[in-house]
Amino acid sequence: MTDGTGWFGEPPLRGFQQRFQIRGRVRAVPSAYQRIEVIETELLGRALVLDGAVQTTERDEFIYHEMVALVPLMAHPNPARVLVVGGGDGGTLRRVLSDPRVRSATLAEIDPAVVEACRRYLPAIAGAAFDDPRARLVVADGARFLAETAETYDVIIVDSTDPVGPAAALFTVEFFRAARSRLNSPGIFVTQSGSPILMTGEFVGAYNRLAAVFRLVRPYFAPIPAYPGVWWSFLAASDDLDPAVPVATPAGATGYYTAEVHRAAFALPPFLKAALNGGYLDALAGYAAVPG
Repeated sequence: MTDGTGWFGEPPLRGFQQRFQIRGRVRAVPSAYQRIEVIETELLGRALVLDGAVQTTERDEFIYHEMVALVPLMAHPNPARVLVVGGGDGGTLRRVLSDPRVRSATLAEIDPAVVEACRRYLPAIAGAAFDDPRARLVVADGARFLAETAETYDVIIVDSTDPVGPAAALFTVEFFRAARSRLNSPGIFVTQSGSPILMTGEFVGAYNRLAAVFRLVRPYFAPIPAYPGVWWSFLAASDDLDPAVPVATPAGATGYYTAEVHRAAFALPPFLKAALNGGYLDALAGYAAVPG
């Protein structure tokens, strides 16, 4: 929300609010599902905002999209068929299609207005991805699409908003089971999982639900300046591959991803290791004490 002072503030989260200095007008886009805005920020360029929360920006999108897409792709020996759930801005799709081993990439996005807004106001994020002959855009609820499709995939990437509203169904055990049933062997599933500091409970809950479905679940992390708390988490899951081990290298230039960054991103700090072992509030209290 803009407050008349030249700043845009996201809705407060557990006593924390992230604000952006804006320099251009806010563009509102009609949608049946959510409030879509594109704002001009001073530091990060244009930003896509859904229901008051920043989803991506021109300046730092490369970090998020490389890490959500290239980590599973580079850990897979042959990611020929890829599904992206959400990600209507097209950034993840663009990174997926940068891998020449990908023969088909399906993007299931519930809100066509997001795709239209990003293609109009943030065209560099998707680039030519939507026009690539290997790409297919399906306007559909991602959870329903995955439950009903007969297609199978080598990699499934969930590029969603936080687990509220339309995205809530993408963080359930039922959805994770549906994803596992549509994965080829070998296969990798990845989802963004929020701020490990500000959303520790949601992060741990998503990890536990994934662990009830997949043999191996590995958290990994990246700094995303536009997101609350900056430090962001992802969860990679597989029954037959270790997502932390890259077996390929990107075909084109990258701004953040390297094989070394890939491996390092899976380093798990002690407080999160403790959190994943069942006591995240105790873990936070023990490690975040302020000396008096």
